[in-house]
Amino acid sequence: MYVTSLPANAEFDYVVCGAGSAGCVLAAKLSADGRHKVLLIEAGGRDTNFNIRVPLLVVNLLNDPDVTWPFMTVPQEHLNGKPQRWTRGRVIGGSGAINGNIFARGNPVEYDAWRELGCEGWGYSDMLPILKRLEDFPQGDPAKRGRGGPIRCTALDGFDPLSDAFIEACKQAGYKFLPDHNDGSYEGVFYLQYSTRRGFRNNTARGYLKPAQNRPNLTILTDATVARVLLEGKRATGVEYIVGGQRFQVKARREVILSAGPLVTPKLLELSGIGNEAILRKFGIDVVQHLPGVGENLRDHPNTRVTFECSKPITVNDVLRNPLRKMREGLRFIFKRQGLLTISSSTAQMNYRSDPSKPKADLVLRLQPLSGGDRYSRTPTTGMDMFSGFTFGVTPLQPKSTGTIHLDSLDPMKQARMDPRYLSNEEDAQLFLRGMNVSREIARMPALQPLVVRETRPGPDVRDDAGMLAYVRETLQTSWHMVGTCKMGVDDMAVVDPKLRVRGIANLRVIDSSIMPTIPSSGTNIPTIAVAEKGSDLVLADA
Repeated sequence: MYVTSLPANAEFDYVVCGAGSAGCVLAAKLSADGRHKVLLIEAGGRDTNFNIRVPLLVVNLLNDPDVTWPFMTVPQEHLNGKPQRWTRGRVIGGSGAINGNIFARGNPVEYDAWRELGCEGWGYSDMLPILKRLEDFPQGDPAKRGRGGPIRCTALDGFDPLSDAFIEACKQAGYKFLPDHNDGSYEGVFYLQYSTRRGFRNNTARGYLKPAQNRPNLTILTDATVARVLLEGKRATGVEYIVGGQRFQVKARREVILSAGPLVTPKLLELSGIGNEAILRKFGIDVVQHLPGVGENLRDHPNTRVTFECSKPITVNDVLRNPLRKMREGLRFIFKRQGLLTISSSTAQMNYRSDPSKPKADLVLRLQPLSGGDRYSRTPTTGMDMFSGFTFGVTPLQPKSTGTIHLDSLDPMKQARMDPRYLSNEEDAQLFLRGMNVSREIARMPALQPLVVRETRPGPDVRDDAGMLAYVRETLQTSWHMVGTCKMGVDDMAVVDPKLRVRGIANLRVIDSSIMPTIPSSGTNIPTIAVAEKGSDLVLADA
């Protein structure tokens, strides 16, 4: 049940901090058999905003302070000194309530790389049963795809003429077509798959938490900010949280589980005396456990864009700036659950190697049937182009540049200091140049040529490497795929072990995307759900 306060001296078996994509899974799974009392704490409110339910209406959420955290990075040295805006979900469902809804399991070889790093039980063969059980994709190969799971997967095959042309253009350029990129294949061009059910967003708040929310042994506390983990020696016993400016405490008889996400979980550890002792002492925090990896290994997918004017009025731009088209798409959604309202932004994608000598795909080219000044330009009033337009998003899959997240204040209500260090490794810059050249190559293919009026960004005058790199440094933005800040492993920089237990601290785990040693896929939501599914198994096995 949902509550806005807890009784004094409240105790639970498990206290889960953060109701995002991972926390909703954990709350549902840990409370399923009725044996354990579970508390789920969320800093945001309930997910009653209708814009969350309809995928395209994410355009109304990214700039809405009622459901988002407007995090900002420090000025980026290699991006002309500009800070980056990192919008994250502040609502039940977390960033899974405002994300792009893409259903992407990831590259099997990336999970295998985790196992090779010493994370036993995290290879692709280990994760496949978990990936299958979380999904509902009835048309897939039953040996590789799941049926009946909480998260419905919807394929966009043959979605619209622009996507069809993009797919055909990539094939004309020599790239392989994948009928189902989530079946263990990964490299090639494909129609995207979405986490939607009958056209509506199907995130973990809907697929996991909603069916569980009325269980008598599950309590969901909203509008409450976790301040720190309570410790007795080196054992977690509960958490301190803030509601309405006042501090309260709640006890955990078995475990505290941090699922606040890669931008907040490391901050909570540091506020609790767990982290790099030099950083903790700088803020006057007593060191409980020296773990130098807390807040390190920050990874993200930086993104730039090549945009085009489209010759036909078939893009999201045309819908959002025309009341008649809005009404037509609205009726199409209401009566058929079809059309542009069923997508958040992207429809097709290609994972490919920047060079044949590379051991795996290292670049993404993603088609978005919309265009604007930046990633937040999704409406006519926020910078969307006032003509038919589409975008090729260019993203390195495993950028070499990594950053940090550390305390910036003792106030739990203030964000941490976030420094992704975008393009600090020159190899990333070279990957962007290759990606932009491939984008232009695809746009010149016969299948796409009839739909291209002109390239609008960076434009035909920007051709040399210096000009393109200057464009990248000016336009690069996040893909909202931050991971890794409490990485799993067996080395000295690991924060959690392969069972997701915080090293050196009893009864405390981290179960969210911050445990990922690398970025497993071109999207991080489905891998995050899989981490939570596996994490719940590990918790219950110990119980």
